[in-house]
Amino acid sequence: MHTEKLLEMKDPKEISEELHELKKQGEQFLFWDSVSRLVLAREIPLLLQKKNTGFEEVMSHVSEVLGIRDRKSYEEVDQRYNLTMY
Repeated sequence: MHTEKLLEMKDPKEISEELHELKKQGEQFLFWDSVSRLVLAREIPLLLQKKNTGFEEVMSHVSEVLGIRDRKSYEEVDQRYNLTMY
């Protein structure tokens, strides 16, 4: 995953398109209540152990640009940009 590319993006539509591409490559994203941001599915074991995942900065940036602050805003953004794609 090229996180540098996501960190440079400022447009929500552009970020959502990149998330779609990453999803096609097998990445899974979901909203995680305890950190109030989108997370990569592979972060979950580390989040459960309260360890640094290495993706906090990029996924916080993605969540901020998309306007995701809580579950409600995540659901609205998911509907707008079809983040789950299914």
